[in-house]
Amino acid sequence: PLNVVAAYNKNSVLPLAIFYRNHGYRTFILLDNSEESKQISAQLVSNEFSPIQTIFFEREGKNLESIEDYVVLEDYIHAVNQTYEIRLRKEGYSNLTSRDVTLKEKKGVLDNLKKIWEDHRDDDWGQFDNEEITRYICEKITLEETDFLSDKTKDQFRSLYRLIAERIRQYQNVVTKSDLAKFQRARV
Repeated sequence: PLNVVAAYNKNSVLPLAIFYRNHGYRTFILLDNSEESKQISAQLVSNEFSPIQTIFFEREGKNLESIEDYVVLEDYIHAVNQTYEIRLRKEGYSNLTSRDVTLKEKKGVLDNLKKIWEDHRDDDWGQFDNEEITRYICEKITLEETDFLSDKTKDQFRSLYRLIAERIRQYQNVVTKSDLAKFQRARV
């Protein structure tokens, strides 16, 4: 079985990884492609994690800014609109389109949405909260109400799962070879 443990902020990634490894779990770490995540990756290596155990978000060989970038933009915008059209109704929120988001020309969907929220600071929109969107999507998945998620989004998450499975296999091969070498040295 594969257990997924959320680190609710990047400061807890390293201690959680060390904790689970030290308690006998094969630990793999999923990170975005920020500078902070690259520093965390270096800290993991210096704490005797294999680089194989760190998985940076990517799709088709290209780095992704966040896990949200695995979701097709239209699907993510649907979740954003469903979450915020009621919450910000009095503040003049109107449904966003993919075009609204891509016009901001930031690196990923989250940066683009944060920019839109900044542009509406005077409208009392507050800050964009991607955790609210994640909750919405997870709730819909739990209720098996995933019609708004396109096949492409599902395929993109399958590619992430394949990447994780590939890294697990690579790690098992490295560990097996290491254990075999130790066994052979012990016999001599």
